[in-house]
Amino acid sequence: MVRLQVVLDPAEAEALAMWAAAELRDPRDQIRLVLRQELERRGLLQATEHAPKGQEGPSQADRRDA
Repeated sequence: MVRLQVVLDPAEAEALAMWAAAELRDPRDQIRLVLRQELERRGLLQATEHAPKGQEGPSQADRRDA
């Protein structure tokens, strides 16, 4: 797994934290999900088997490196 650092301003970090909390995710899991969905939408990453849209939750696979 590749690690990278994303620098957010305080307003972005707060918005991400609120969005993640609303979907019962850790902010790191939320950003991974959003990034993956956008890469798939743009055809830059092959779509994987996911739960139907809106029903994704935190997975153990996403928690391995937390």
